[in-house]
Amino acid sequence: MDPGILEDELTCAVCLHVYQSPATLPCQHSFCLKCIEKVWTQATGPFECPHCRRKFKNRPKLERNITLSNIVEKYNQSQLPTDAWRAKCDSCDVKPFPAAKTCLTCLASFCFLHLRPHLRNKTYKDHNLIEPVADITARQCIDHKKILEFYCKEEAECVCVSCTIIGKHNSHTLLSLDQAQAAVKEELETEVKKLRGVQQNCYQKQRDLDRSQLEIKTHLNELKDKLSNSFSDWRKKLYDDEDSTQQLIADEGQRALSQIRSHSETLDKRLEHITLLDGETRSLGQRDHLTYIQTSKQLLSKVTETQTVTDPDVAELTMNLSNVSQLIERRLSEWEKFHSDILAIIMSAPTKYKEENPLNETSPEISSGAVAVPHNVLKPLTEIDERAEVLQRRSSLSLDPHTANSNLILSDDLRSLTWTEDEQPYLPHPDRFKDRPQVLCSQSFSSGLQSWDVETDGDYWRIGIVYNTLEREGEISYLGNNSKSWSLDFIAGYLTARHNSQFTVLSSIPSQSRIRVQLDFEAGILSFYRVTDSLIHLHTFQTTFTEAVFPAFYSWDKTITLLN
Repeated sequence: MDPGILEDELTCAVCLHVYQSPATLPCQHSFCLKCIEKVWTQATGPFECPHCRRKFKNRPKLERNITLSNIVEKYNQSQLPTDAWRAKCDSCDVKPFPAAKTCLTCLASFCFLHLRPHLRNKTYKDHNLIEPVADITARQCIDHKKILEFYCKEEAECVCVSCTIIGKHNSHTLLSLDQAQAAVKEELETEVKKLRGVQQNCYQKQRDLDRSQLEIKTHLNELKDKLSNSFSDWRKKLYDDEDSTQQLIADEGQRALSQIRSHSETLDKRLEHITLLDGETRSLGQRDHLTYIQTSKQLLSKVTETQTVTDPDVAELTMNLSNVSQLIERRLSEWEKFHSDILAIIMSAPTKYKEENPLNETSPEISSGAVAVPHNVLKPLTEIDERAEVLQRRSSLSLDPHTANSNLILSDDLRSLTWTEDEQPYLPHPDRFKDRPQVLCSQSFSSGLQSWDVETDGDYWRIGIVYNTLEREGEISYLGNNSKSWSLDFIAGYLTARHNSQFTVLSSIPSQSRIRVQLDFEAGILSFYRVTDSLIHLHTFQTTFTEAVFPAFYSWDKTITLLN
């Protein structure tokens, strides 16, 4: 219903106000309860309706019309803005009614009754009526106490007529309030449009977070299930170690999920803030020109400030399981075969959820002086004509008994090594490896192109090269666990390339294999191939060698043999 028609329907015919506690007569005409009681108290004749003049033999019982009262209340709430409830009529004498309009010309507020002269009398036709405001001084010039009617473009503030004539703005560019509102509105809407773009970016990042959360939970559950199955075979011996490893996995998963939740909460708050700003902008568009201009400055500042906030980076979320591998190596050193099963499960689990790394490709994780070179970039060295003849000739190598761990038995010709549970009565020597079944060759290389073949057997072995300054005991002495060694590792069916405790998972090969190691010292290239009817490239390290390197071997079971 049109507000004007609804107002007429809700106006008392006696006081001409919107009903106050309305009462309805039997003729269905309604009046303010106090108004009809006052009329009938002063009447000398029969009781009659002031509207239709219908007479009543007995005085009707007057009671408040609850339904009509609710309608009046809703009407008042819908017609008056929030500050109108504080604005009272300046013409009411005793108990002022809420103001219906404020006149900027009269500098006063009027209720529905006292507003009628402004609506009917031509004398007031040029008066500027706005929605009621409680404090009219907010619309006055501080210096001249006149209504603000113009907008100074240079100073970006509203001014009165006197400011434009005798004030400091007399030579400035002036806009009418509606022109200024249009300009400010366009700027604000442009900035809010940018903010909506930020909002869409937040939504996209939130979707990425949700997807990563689901993937991490899925892989986390799969990983925990596999670990449980593996640990069950060793339950009696390694019950405590299973709990420790499971807890590490769970903690890392919770860390990743906690990171997602933190980013998600940040984005939720940012989205909520943007939505509030958007709502304030829409609401502001319904206000008068001056209110829009004055409020938009602060709102524009909020919008601009919100755009400068940096969103959380959710491009890539990972689970870091390398610490699990390191802990297992420390705590389960006496259970190396069991350790290899656990490592196989961990290395088979994906750790990146934005870009999956195929198992047959090398990873950029191998760093600290070594660069992993993909097999499709480096051609096998034997395919390079000027190197082929040199590399076809094998370097003559022999194992150095002074470096052999006491759990290794060397052959008489010093060309093979075999692991044994029984410690051998080797004499102490400063070059001997104390903790792991490792041995070096007597020969070292500090220049040129070199090549040697190795025959492997067993479920746990490592082949590589080391600097002679490598430590001989402790975790840091293991092949591949430091910056002084590079190795190809075979662990229970899984093949990895390792340097400085960083590893890359490679394609699987049989435990019994012939492996060719090719070294170009000056170029800093170390390559591994599986020898069959042809050479199958496994992995290539590229670095800068700063010391002479020694061929190195590690075997936890069975035998490794140097071939001619």
